[in-house]
Amino acid sequence: MPKFIIKIEKKDAELVNNEDICCYVADENSNPKVFAQAMSSDKLVLGENADFCREKNLDGLLIDHKVDEKFPKFIKPLQKQFKGKFMGICCHPSRHEAMIASEAEPDFVIFAVNKDNEAEALEVMRWYAELFLIQSAVTYFENMDKNLLDLADFVILNASDYKILVDKIKRLD
Repeated sequence: MPKFIIKIEKKDAELVNNEDICCYVADENSNPKVFAQAMSSDKLVLGENADFCREKNLDGLLIDHKVDEKFPKFIKPLQKQFKGKFMGICCHPSRHEAMIASEAEPDFVIFAVNKDNEAEALEVMRWYAELFLIQSAVTYFENMDKNLLDLADFVILNASDYKILVDKIKRLD
């Protein structure tokens, strides 16, 4: 089973915390009380934008920016600013984007998976797992192919989807 990264949302009333959760993702729209609980936990807290990450002195940054030939020029200044912090780079599930994202040497590459690109994502993630040592993550959606969950090192989802998914996994086991 992969580890989970929980996105803290405005509607969250409490922090979901157990051994399968490795870190949290927050932004300026996160519930302040839950965000404070995450910051005082022993887990990493990553930001979704550079300003918020800097302002709150978070443990790292998730970068969701167009991954193309211009990406290396975009990412270099961020890597300098956030040296020593964790970094995840989001890309579409394509071999080309995965290679460009991986060349930046992030801590993990996030594949933006949805119902429309699930089959393509499965093929790309199989290829990626064979070729790269950099860890991978997927963005979760309801009824996602279990094979994608098995291939990913991390699954990024909100607290309510996490509770539903864990319940489903327990029932299947």
